Amino acid sequence: MINNPFWWSADEKYFNNCLAIKLGVPVPNTVLLPSKERPDDTGDQSFRNLKMPLDWQYMFDKIKFPAYMKPHSGGGWKSVYRVDNPDDLWHKHNETGQLVMMLQEEIIFTDYYRCYCIGGKYVQIMAYEPRNPHHLRYATQPKTQGEAHKKLMALITDYVLKLNHALGYDFNTVEFAIRDGIPYAIDFCNPAPDADVNSVGQENFEWVVENAANFAIEKAKSQVFGQNNCTWGTFISNSSMQTAETPKVKKTETIKKPKK
Repeated sequence: MINNPFWWSADEKYFNNCLAIKLGVPVPNTVLLPSKERPDDTGDQSFRNLKMPLDWQYMFDKIKFPAYMKPHSGGGWKSVYRVDNPDDLWHKHNETGQLVMMLQEEIIFTDYYRCYCIGGKYVQIMAYEPRNPHHLRYATQPKTQGEAHKKLMALITDYVLKLNHALGYDFNTVEFAIRDGIPYAIDFCNPAPDADVNSVGQENFEWVVENAANFAIEKAKSQVFGQNNCTWGTFISNSSMQTAETPKVKKTETIKKPKK
């Protein structure tokens, strides 16, 4: 099985950002916003742990405008908004219903890359322009050149592997926006990424087919029947090991006094 369906169903973008920070991978400043409408099956006491009123000014000062607002879970560029000021945010937030949204700093980038990662070891870094029409997003060239470009590619490869090892995805893409030479991870929860030859181009398509086939063969050969053969990321596996190693608290025995 390629891509653990149990982890995929639990994963979401805000957690991804928190994990990236723990791994030392730069991400845009991000805050989580409450949903505009109260979710179904909740009551007026369900969110009593939230501090009210929320410190919106703190959030705005941290993120600054313009910014991007997008669902904490999901993909396909659905319900993604660019917001220019607080009034614009209120107006667009009114359209989001029960979606829990993230407000994220805008990274003004000089270069942008989309990276395939297969099997936690095969990495393909592709220059990408998200502002172009869909069929032209891969028709771009990086502005960084020479030795700086080589160092940047090595750093991006390191970040791609760190993120995918921690998340445990067998097949995923990671996107980076480059600002002042620093790659900021923008989106790295894409376990069913676009690989259409008409959008990614012939060279990238052939790379995906070749390496996906090689990894699928490796995965099939390593299958052990009767065991859980899903890939679990280091975040889960390390956490479970720590839980297993936690010493049990011994019960205090009460010493009874002998009867006279």
